[in-house]
Amino acid sequence: MQPCKGEDTMHKALSLRLRTTILTLAATSGALFGSAAHAQVSASFQNGVGGISAGETLYADFSAGSMGGVSGSNWIIQSGSNGAGADPAVGGQGDPYLSVLGGGTANFLFAGLSQLGLDYGSADWYNSFVLTLSNGATRTFTGQDVINSPPANGDQGASRTNGRLTFTAEAGTSITGLALSSSSNSLEVDNFGVVAAVPEPSTWAMMLVGFGGVGFSMRRRKVTYRLAQAA
Repeated sequence: MQPCKGEDTMHKALSLRLRTTILTLAATSGALFGSAAHAQVSASFQNGVGGISAGETLYADFSAGSMGGVSGSNWIIQSGSNGAGADPAVGGQGDPYLSVLGGGTANFLFAGLSQLGLDYGSADWYNSFVLTLSNGATRTFTGQDVINSPPANGDQGASRTNGRLTFTAEAGTSITGLALSSSSNSLEVDNFGVVAAVPEPSTWAMMLVGFGGVGFSMRRRKVTYRLAQAA
């Protein structure tokens, strides 16, 4: 049975109201979060500390089956210390780690992180960390930038050049990529730990609108069914 004219008019009115709500929320989200392009990422370094930090989930420790999807060129996985790299003096020694050689790049992609931590060994001024953010921006840190007590001279044993390096995305964005590069041997890292980004408020708003649309559709079907039974 077809719904009556009055019911159809009510459905059209409710549908128009729902579309208006969606457009209003979209506009509000744009106004509230349009400044996300200016959001950045910060770096902090803990001298002499290594291993996965509290709240992080292991992403890669560079053992077999735990490579984190690394791509690029002129990087190696090794253990111990030699001319191609020095085992970071934190987080346990003797296990595999990633060493980016001179002129090399190691790239990682992420679904969206609020935090990325890694063990960083024998920091050198010519090491570079380039982070890509969800808003399309990039931010570059050098070994000199991230340690607390320069110079970043590649000291293989000092706590000031070996520690836990953590990148944290500011509200409104997330970390979607990391490129490690070094103009000389080497950039050494290990034990990647991650914290997934939570959905932004604008995303939650659109999800709620979607749930509301589903609820409206279900209510409409119930009304139609009851009218058909009553007839």
